[in-house]
Amino acid sequence: MLMLVLGLAPICVDAGSWPREKGKTFLALSASAIWPEQRAIELPDIYGSAYVEHGLGARFTLGLDVGSPDATRQDRLKTIAFLRYTVTPSSTKHQLAFDIGGGTFQALDVLRFGASYGTGFTSFEHNSWITIDAHALHHSTLRNISLTVDATYGVSLKRGKLMAQISGFQSFDGRKTAKFSPSYAHDIGHGRHIEIGVNIDLHNAPDPTLKLGIWQEF
Repeated sequence: MLMLVLGLAPICVDAGSWPREKGKTFLALSASAIWPEQRAIELPDIYGSAYVEHGLGARFTLGLDVGSPDATRQDRLKTIAFLRYTVTPSSTKHQLAFDIGGGTFQALDVLRFGASYGTGFTSFEHNSWITIDAHALHHSTLRNISLTVDATYGVSLKRGKLMAQISGFQSFDGRKTAKFSPSYAHDIGHGRHIEIGVNIDLHNAPDPTLKLGIWQEF
């Protein structure tokens, strides 16, 4: 179940409902090492993901979300492309956006419908933000729906971003889980950040999960 959450939740970035500037691209790559119960600690499962956004202008952002716990098995792969439209002007404090898309998950066709809210403010004398992202995947064959909701609080520091995310997930068969994901992304220059964090399962007995990632803006 934790793998399913990792496969469907977005990478913890401060994009949310804010549109990408026209012609600008954001790329995030991450890998999580998961040690299931009663598994020797030197034999983790590895989950990999890639997330891309490209600004089209006129409040439109094109996105691609790809991930799998086993890249050698196509039936474990998730590939979702989506188009997000930000309803509010970029100068507005409160941002609202909707998205629609589709792709494949576990070798089956799915449609995606989503909504995002974000706002910026000052906390601890630093620029901060809160985003709430929700989306549903509609299983076109079984006509089932999975739901994901992510709430993220972030603080921009001098050389990085400190973030905390709570995620809830309901699978196609109705099973539910939740996780807490604190992380830190350090700015190493040239539009690049290195991210390190952990994923903590809040619904079942927690498995130790380490997350490493890299962000790049073009």
